[in-house]
Amino acid sequence: MKLSNNLQRILFGLVAGPVVLWLLWMGGWYRAGLFTFLLGGGYWEYLRILRGPHPLAGRDPETVLPTLAAALAWISASGPFSRFNGSRDLAIVLSVVWILLHGFRRLPREQVFPWVSKAIIGLLYFGVWGSSLFSLCRGQGGGWGTLSAILFAVGSCWIGDTAAYAAGRSIGRHKLCPELSPAKTVEGAVAAVLATAAFGAWMVPTYLGAQLWLGLVLGGLLGLAAILGDLAESVLKRWGGVKDSSHLFPGHGGILDRTDSLLLVSPLLSAVLQAWRH
Repeated sequence: MKLSNNLQRILFGLVAGPVVLWLLWMGGWYRAGLFTFLLGGGYWEYLRILRGPHPLAGRDPETVLPTLAAALAWISASGPFSRFNGSRDLAIVLSVVWILLHGFRRLPREQVFPWVSKAIIGLLYFGVWGSSLFSLCRGQGGGWGTLSAILFAVGSCWIGDTAAYAAGRSIGRHKLCPELSPAKTVEGAVAAVLATAAFGAWMVPTYLGAQLWLGLVLGGLLGLAAILGDLAESVLKRWGGVKDSSHLFPGHGGILDRTDSLLLVSPLLSAVLQAWRH
């Protein structure tokens, strides 16, 4: 008997959710492995989508560049190999040089700049911004005490998405961006921002030691960022002519489908927390 898409989503979530929380709680190489899987796998899916409009780019970037992106995250200031952080700028430049050389070697002249620019954006998105996943954790140790910021980011994405879906289904009347994501409504977006603002008002004073007003503002900003991250992936998939970034997760699509919001929420939260702490 074939399971419905919704049932697949629920069953997979019941299994994957506790596993992800356990890996985060364990810390160390367990957490690093999870983040590496999300960043490297997400960039691999991104490059597969690029290969649709640019088939002459071949499969080499899907092998080389996700590895480079993961390495950039690992040698970030908060990564497992932070002692090599001084070489990070050089690693970024060398990675961009590889992208340029590959584009010039494999693609027709009129396709070089579109592919190269998108590949570089992906490298920075996953390898540089993606390293914020490490910076949102307090060190490499385990336990819940190290996870307040990353759980704030993940929770904001989940709560905002749930609120948007519920409000959109019940009271949604006005389309937010029908040419990109027909299911999203203005009412759902407002509900998402309000829900994440309320979540921030509880989370930030309780676990991050900041004022209530900052929690409200930051929660609302994260809700907005989550919506924009979701829409950005919708633009990418429509441009690439695909429905899901991959079929890795039953009922959920691929890694990028599950982390599109988080990959914009995490760097925003990391930047705000760094500015507040200094």
